[in-house]
Amino acid sequence: MEVLVAFCIILVEESRYKGGKSICNFWNPGVEFKTYEECMKDKKLIEDYIVEEAWKIHPKAVKIYAKGVCGENAK
Repeated sequence: MEVLVAFCIILVEESRYKGGKSICNFWNPGVEFKTYEECMKDKKLIEDYIVEEAWKIHPKAVKIYAKGVCGENAK
């Protein structure tokens, strides 16, 4: 079981045609969990880590979101 995290760093909160800017992507931290329940319980730590680190890199951001999804390994 692995977690895949989608995140968005909102730099300027406007629509794109009005100059809005954001960085959105996916991240697989490579953390493996033994069960789905363990993944669901611990994914919040990974989400919080991404948000915390993103604020360090982009301190002038307006908002930062991160949401993880647990699923089977694609190996």
